[in-house]
This record gives sequence, C-alpha cells and structure tokens, in this order.
Amino acid sequence: MDKLQILAKSNPPTWLKILVISLIGLGIFFRFTHLGQKVYWYDEIATSLAISGHTLAEVKQEVFSNWGNNQGIITAITLDKYQHINPDRSVADTVRYLITSDPQHPPLYYVMVRLWAQVFGDFPAGVRSLSAVISLLIFPSVYWLCLELFESPLVGWVGMAVMGISPLQVFFAQDAREYGLWMVMILVSSAALLQAIRRESFFTWAVYALTLALGFYTHLLTVMVAIAHGIYIVIRQKFRFQKTLRNYLLSSIAACLMFLPWLTVLITKAETATNLLSWITFKTDSPFDLIGIWLSRISRIFFDFNLTSDDAWVNNLSYESPLFYSIITIIFSLFLIIYIIIFLTKFLPTNTSLFIALLGGFPGLTLLLYDLAFGGIRSIHFRYQIPLYLSIQIAVVYILAFHLFLAKSWQKNFWQLILVGLLISGLVSDVRFFQAETWWPQIGGKNLLAMSKRINQSNNNVLLISNKNDYNLGVILTLSHSLEPKISLLPIQNNQLPIMPQDYKSIFFVDDLENSLAHQLQQDKTNSLKLVYPLEGFWQLDKNQKT
Repeated sequence: MDKLQILAKSNPPTWLKILVISLIGLGIFFRFTHLGQKVYWYDEIATSLAISGHTLAEVKQEVFSNWGNNQGIITAITLDKYQHINPDRSVADTVRYLITSDPQHPPLYYVMVRLWAQVFGDFPAGVRSLSAVISLLIFPSVYWLCLELFESPLVGWVGMAVMGISPLQVFFAQDAREYGLWMVMILVSSAALLQAIRRESFFTWAVYALTLALGFYTHLLTVMVAIAHGIYIVIRQKFRFQKTLRNYLLSSIAACLMFLPWLTVLITKAETATNLLSWITFKTDSPFDLIGIWLSRISRIFFDFNLTSDDAWVNNLSYESPLFYSIITIIFSLFLIIYIIIFLTKFLPTNTSLFIALLGGFPGLTLLLYDLAFGGIRSIHFRYQIPLYLSIQIAVVYILAFHLFLAKSWQKNFWQLILVGLLISGLVSDVRFFQAETWWPQIGGKNLLAMSKRINQSNNNVLLISNKNDYNLGVILTLSHSLEPKISLLPIQNNQLPIMPQDYKSIFFVDDLENSLAHQLQQDKTNSLKLVYPLEGFWQLDKNQKT
C-alpha cells in the first residue's frame, strides 16, 4: 500500500479533531463579532442601495435636483432612505436596480441579502451577517472537495482547520458583497464535477449543472472556473469525445441556458457594465510591479497584518505596502508556488494535480497574462483571484496532511513547526482584523473614515459640497453612514461655483482633482483652501481667513 492509499484510509486522530473544532470555533467568533465596527465602505453602499428598492436614477433625481442653489441644501439624514429597505418596494425592485445600474453583478446574492435584511435588519451588521452565515458553508464545502479529490477524511479535517482561521475567509465573512458566496460555489461546483465524473449518473451531472448555474448567478468570473473544469476533462479524456466529455458539455449547456435571462441583461446593458468597470484599465508602472503585487497578495490568504494600501490605484510595489513587508511576502509566495508545483508533480496522481493546477492556475494566470499584454489591474484585484487563492489553500492542506501523518519523525517535527507557524500567523491576523476599524480590501475605507471624523469634529456650522458624478455620489452615500445627521450637504453641477452660504464656517467638498471648481475657489483670497485627501479629492475650505 503506497503513501497515498495510507493517507486515504487514515482516520483523523482525536487530537486533530479537537484542534480543528477549536479553530472552527475561533473562526466563527472572528466571523460574527464586531460586524458593525468596520467602515461601511463604497461597495457595501451599493449593496444597501440595491436592497433599498431604489435606483441610482432616483437618488440622482433627489440629490441633484437643485444644482448650485442654496435651496438645494439637504441634511445627511436625507440620504438615509436610500440605504434602508423601502417597504413599498419588493425583491423585483432590487433586481431592477441591478439591471439598470449595476448589471455586471448577477442577482443571486442581492436577492438573498434583500430577503435576509427584511428579517434581520438592514443596518450594516444585519446586512453583513448574511455573509457571516454563508461563510460557515465553507467548512462542509472544503471537506466535500477534499473527499472527492483525495478520498481522505483526514485531509478534509485539515482543510477545515486552514479555512477556519484564514484571513481571506474571515474578511469576506464580514463583507456585504457576494464574494463569500462565490467561494462556496467554486468549492461546491468543483466537488460536484468530480463526483459526477466518478459516478456518471444523470443526478450527479444535474447537480453539477445546477451548482454551475448558481455560480454564474453569483459572479461572472465563474465562467473561467467552468472553462478550467472543461480543460481538465478534455485532458483527462486524452482529447477523445467520450461519455464524460459529452455529459460535461450537456451540463454546461444546461447551466448556460439557466443563466440565459441574465446573459440577455448583460448584452443589452453592456455599455453600462463596461463604464462601471473602466477602472480596471488603470496601469501599474511596470510589469515587474504588477507581478510583484500579484505575488505579494497571495500571502494574504495565510497571514495578513493590514499593512497593504487600501487605494484602488496602486501602481508600484513601494506603494502597495512597506518595502520590507512586500519583499518578505514575495519570497514567501514564490517559495510556496515552487514547492506546490514540485509536490503536486512528484506525490499526487496526475488527474488530481491537474485539477488543482487548472482550478486556480487558469483564472489566475489568464488575468495576469492579459494585464501584462494589454495593461490593467484585473490580476491584482484581490476578489478576482479567489479561484487561485482557493486552489493554493487546497494544495497546502494536502501538503500539510501528507507530511504531518506520513513523513519520518524528524520531518514530522519540522512540519509541525510549520503548521504551528501558519496557525499563529493566521490567528494574529484575525486578532488584528477583530480590532481594526478598516481593512485594506475596503478600498479607500481608511480615508473615508478619517474624512467623516474630520467633518464631525468640526464646529456645528459645517457644509459638505459635492459635484455631480456617480463616484462622488457614492462617496457622499458612504460618508452619510458616519456623519452626524444634522450635517448639511450641497450637491452642485460640475464647474459651477456656488454662492457660499454665510452661515457655515467650515466647508468641505468632494471634487475631481482636475475639476475647475477647486481652481475657482483657490482664486478667492478671502478663504483658506487645502487638499486634505488627494485620492478622494477631499478639500477643506475655512472662511474668513485672509491669506
């Protein structure tokens, strides 16, 4: 009996079960505590707007109906209704919002969170609690996939331990977006595919088709996971059109047919979706910066001390995080990837190693190569690389199980130290996450939180001005969660200098860096103007201060 068969037949020892249950317990604690503590960031604002039943057009109509007119001054609390469920609106209105304003996000998660918020509340902690509950499905999902891949309950237990305290899973468990659900669908659809290949029954292929369709309705990049599945089957079948390949194609066609209604939406609203995704064309300074950031972020799935920039426009490695930290994480990731490749090639059956490599390698490397060839930052967008991160975790899980239970004594001691190191670094990361008010994937969260505190700490006569564009509207909606209800807001038309109300001593405004409004205000020597947060275009103007 070879080592792989021994591992497959080994039952998890009692000490491992106790350790895993303890780690799952800690993971649950970190997932469900302080749900409302962190800043409710820009993307989560879009979730609340979607479940409110209002559309973006309705928000604009009210907020910008009196451009440049002091009569158009509103209070921060006026925007509150666009962040809470309107009882006169239904789930259909949530879908309508996605169709008209956010078509690149399929509706499954948003329908779920709308129904959830009706019961558990539409405040940040209530909305986020759905993601926390969904994150618990990671444990049976990874266990099932490990059973199908390695035929080993022992590996499944190790997998649950790693997923329990991974900073990757803990963050998405407290993020009111669809990415936690997407992780579950990737794992479940992958396990369903392997089960269908093994059993070759109508029922198992129907289950795969359903899980794949649910993945499509969760995130559009599921299509890359489906293609990876297809490549795996083609290679496994040695490029011959046999029963398994035929069943895969039929199941995939069935999944696509189930997704057809939203595919039609995407086609008809392609321009809207393209405009909303224009930010991904931003470029890094060099290919080396892109690859460095891509490698550095892989380490965040095992340890993450929140030292990374939360700016969406990171364009070089030195801006990504402190250089010493980036170097450490790059070396760690490079060593990990090389070791995984060597191990998979040497110790795992070809089909198993091929599946793991394709599940993460195809989506991850496709995005990276596209960015290197044509420019863009798709590959370093943390959430887009979830298939890659999950496949790396699965590989590490098996490597740990293999060495901990099959290696020689001195090797076991070495790998026990590695396991302890990974667990400690993961737990330290989780504790930091527990204590933090913002986390780096919450793009711009740190500055947005600081902006709201600065406004609230000013004197009572405060006015916040914003010009008319979708991004600034999102910033204002984000700030409204943290601003005092009485703070006054004045929406204005681009380039139109408003008449400054005399009742306000401190005036803040959100304005594009290239916009002439800031230039016009700088010409007024009776006021003191300073740029507080350049990336958000956040300015402060203090009246009656001669320069």
